[in-house]
Amino acid sequence: MTDENVPERTDKKNPFDTQKMDRTTMKLYWVTLGISVLMAVVGIVFENILDIAVAAGVALLVVITMRHDYKFIHIPPMFIILMMIGIVLSTISGVFFDAGFAGIVQKIILGVILGLMGFICAYLALGKIPGFSDEKPGLISLEAFTFGVAMYAIFCMIIRYVNESLSLTLNYSELFDNMVYVTIGAFLISLLFYMDKSSVFKHTVFNFMYNNKETLGVKEENERLEIENMISLGESDTLEFKSTLRTNLKTGEKDKRMEKAVLKTITAFLNTDGGTLLIGVTDDGEILGIDEKSFDNRDKMNLHMTNLLSSQIGDDFLPYIRFKLVEFDEKAVMRVTCKRSHTPVFLKDNKTEIYYV
Repeated sequence: MTDENVPERTDKKNPFDTQKMDRTTMKLYWVTLGISVLMAVVGIVFENILDIAVAAGVALLVVITMRHDYKFIHIPPMFIILMMIGIVLSTISGVFFDAGFAGIVQKIILGVILGLMGFICAYLALGKIPGFSDEKPGLISLEAFTFGVAMYAIFCMIIRYVNESLSLTLNYSELFDNMVYVTIGAFLISLLFYMDKSSVFKHTVFNFMYNNKETLGVKEENERLEIENMISLGESDTLEFKSTLRTNLKTGEKDKRMEKAVLKTITAFLNTDGGTLLIGVTDDGEILGIDEKSFDNRDKMNLHMTNLLSSQIGDDFLPYIRFKLVEFDEKAVMRVTCKRSHTPVFLKDNKTEIYYV
């Protein structure tokens, strides 16, 4: 690809000062924004103040997240999906007065969301990322449950005084029933956490704490846990796994094609939104460990990696690339972190320069 076909970039920011969300997440945010606006319009038509307020709040939150793109705070897609489902069910139960089941499910989901917020607050109070060694799941689950119930109780008090100030009739029986359903939701998510930290937590609480750790001022116990959290999320536009640096696993011999595959991924990250490459991890997330036995020692392996980047990508782009080894018992994974380059990056292949995205 020639220079004429490559988009020019003018941003001159420090390559490691921001993070970028992937395209799939951005598309999800746009869908959520559209649904939120639609639900707000429905709320206006049916004069449902609560639906209008909730839909407008979610829309505002999504706009802020999209606009600042991690500079403010990152809301995990799973959180957005749960809020979106809650808004839709709330609107359905408000428009169709006999849709009692939808209303019940909506309140249970609200309890789940409040419970998840409780987990975030619990970890914030501890100042740590989930998964630290002396973590007490029972105590954290109890804190999350009580937080969820307490938050809805405060909401009910606000509703009561707002209705009194506007001289509106409040159905206390319905309010109590809603409290029961919210409590059930908060209890279920707390119990699920205590019994087994399922993928729900990986894509909500863990994702939120990990992506916002610098903003929130929390610390991860060690980089090994961070790598494990990333692997659990799977490959994406900004995360890829490679089993080896230069050894062909089928033949056991050194293979330049393995190195080229690594360099192609790094070049593509530099030309797009940046990303992380984990070398020593299979496509399905199994940790094999980088092929360090093909080198005399780790210093020579690190030097070889630096020489590859320098000779085939270029010294000018080394500031956009960081790599380090992370220990996994008797194995090690090389974590390569890439930031978006302000100029197009080409991979040198003999006398040819190739542009990858």
